[in-house]
Amino acid sequence: MVFKRWDVVKIPHPMNDTPEFRPALVIVAGELLKQHGLLWVLMITSAGNKGWPGDIEIQDTIGAGLGVPAVIRTAKIFTVEARKAELIGALAGEARKAVGNQVFAAMGIAGAVAA
Repeated sequence: MVFKRWDVVKIPHPMNDTPEFRPALVIVAGELLKQHGLLWVLMITSAGNKGWPGDIEIQDTIGAGLGVPAVIRTAKIFTVEARKAELIGALAGEARKAVGNQVFAAMGIAGAVAA
């Protein structure tokens, strides 16, 4: 499967070995995917959870393939094997720019990210 930045995927929970799945946002695919079969993803969690600095609200939950209000937790990044990911939607609109800016800021890189 071909994945690209801003895809929303379902992945096995990265912190335990249970059959539990969770949504995540692809922020790096491209050459990482081609050369290593890997994706860099950000955690997506329920909007009902206590917020963290840097959380970005997902406005279009239907387009993102989510059935409930959710946020992108930009502080939590994971590397996952692409073969274990399943495409469920995509992030749209201004949230792309907000996520990019938040990730760049966390990395100490100045400048905006195009949507």
